[in-house]
Amino acid sequence: MLTSFFSKSNPVNFLLLGATLGIGYIISLILQKQLDFDLLFILEILAVTGLLVFTILLLNFIVRKNNLTRKNTFAALIFTAYTLMIPSIFAHTKIIIAVVCCLFALRRILSLASEKNVEKKILDASLWLALASFFYFYCLLFFIVVYFAIVRRPQTSYRYLLIPPLAILAVLSITTSYFYLTENSFAWFERHITSISLDFGAYNSFALLIPASLFLSSVLWICFYRIGKVGSMMRKERPNFLVIPVILISAFAVSLGSPLKDGSELYFLIPPLAIATADYIENREELYIKEIYIWLVILLPVVLLFI
Repeated sequence: MLTSFFSKSNPVNFLLLGATLGIGYIISLILQKQLDFDLLFILEILAVTGLLVFTILLLNFIVRKNNLTRKNTFAALIFTAYTLMIPSIFAHTKIIIAVVCCLFALRRILSLASEKNVEKKILDASLWLALASFFYFYCLLFFIVVYFAIVRRPQTSYRYLLIPPLAILAVLSITTSYFYLTENSFAWFERHITSISLDFGAYNSFALLIPASLFLSSVLWICFYRIGKVGSMMRKERPNFLVIPVILISAFAVSLGSPLKDGSELYFLIPPLAIATADYIENREELYIKEIYIWLVILLPVVLLFI
């Protein structure tokens, strides 16, 4: 059964998922008739595929390091399947890079549950989010998660609250100095801010409406589920258990800031949603529910190709 196969964390699982993601990327290029077999194009395919595979490995590292799920590949599987449901993601390399930066920040945010190097972790997370904003401006909204994680700490200090704005100020100073020296202008910030599009015309397609509905309904369910269950959690497990809904809500807000609503903006929802969904299904006692869900997420990307 698929449940038993992905309930283990074996290298072959990640090899299979990485290859599937790479094949899905190539298929999307074929369907969009964007194939052009020159050296630059091949290098671009390899770079994007490598970045997508790295995202799977980074997500698994975050899950394993912070004990967000048991030792399995459910989160990696769900992440891969959800990504394949929205092929428009592959056409936006900047969004893929921004998500990688946000995952590096998430890694540091979740590790705030421990007492070691707190200031350094907050600074690292803030710098990664500031870097992500250069590829997708509204990643700055993830600073809500940083402050939530700081406030939720058992022992916090007011100086922790000052670290994120200082990190942003440092990045702004360096960037402004660079553009002033190279362009003799301070206009870079105006170019950096993107407008928010309210054109949801792309969602009239069932191929996009179905996964979007699945994602949004899952976000609502998981948020209510985690908030309702927090009272039964051990005190030391509560900070990271509650921070996931905040990440999901922030990711939804980030996706709404997209200047182009073609489905690729939902990529910000996929990593935290994959983690939360994996945690939920692995705690279900009914084996048939796990099996049905895994078959569903595997088959749905294939079905959507023909809609």
